[in-house]
Amino acid sequence: MPQIVLRSKDGTLFRVPSQTLSRTSAWFRSMLSLPQEAPSAKSEAEPIPMDEAADVLAALLSMISGIDLPSPDDADFLETVLATAEKYEVPIAVSAMRTALFSPFLEISPIRLYGIATRMSWPREIAHAARRTLTIDLLSPECMPELVRLEPKAQRQLLSLHRSRRDAFVAGLDDPTLFNAILRGVQDGGVDDGVDMCHNPLDHSTWWALKYALLKQFERTPPAAGEELRSAFYRMPEVGAMYGARCGKCGQANYLMDVLLDNLSGLVRDLPQTLSEVGGDSLRVPELAGG
Repeated sequence: MPQIVLRSKDGTLFRVPSQTLSRTSAWFRSMLSLPQEAPSAKSEAEPIPMDEAADVLAALLSMISGIDLPSPDDADFLETVLATAEKYEVPIAVSAMRTALFSPFLEISPIRLYGIATRMSWPREIAHAARRTLTIDLLSPECMPELVRLEPKAQRQLLSLHRSRRDAFVAGLDDPTLFNAILRGVQDGGVDDGVDMCHNPLDHSTWWALKYALLKQFERTPPAAGEELRSAFYRMPEVGAMYGARCGKCGQANYLMDVLLDNLSGLVRDLPQTLSEVGGDSLRVPELAGG
């Protein structure tokens, strides 16, 4: 079987059956279909110079030869192999990298993963990666470099999803149908103790303090998709203040805490979770300038 010799950019030679290259790579199939000058009996074909390093070529050739798959432990290397597989039109290697990049064992930023998935037009992986970004503050200094590297449309859609969750959370906290019932005396200015109405005006500053604290926490550490209240919520000093808030005259609790906690849990759980829920481009979010 004729052999093709490939030379990596760092000088390593790889001998590969031409049939293997033609069967697995559209790029090599087209190249090898061109008229070739037959080598003499005493000489070998000239090595084909490649732009890739030896380790990348070795990984690609190992996959198309059915020898081994790259280990999912180096995101930079896997992304380089993916780009090489795409360049040489090797679908079997692209599929292998699609699986490896989304392995639960690979440590990789969800934003970077989302960028790879959108660039490759992998719908299932786009949705998965977008959901994984929901616990991240996209505009933090740590995330900004990866965010500005996203393609404009993908960047806009991801920002729209995060913005829609924040807006829904703010609107929910201010929704009287959700939370007015937890404020004793909010409508009549007093506390109904079941016997005599206490008309002492109630101070609801503790509720406003909790809402402010929740919004700050949401900005720093947003909840995951479908998540309810975290254990950290119950350790917030503002929550303790809510439990302790009582009417200064009759001593009755100002808040129905069971109702409050149930409504807060439902609000967080039902926030938008997918790009399709926010309509992608329908929300106009300013694009960030690339660096």
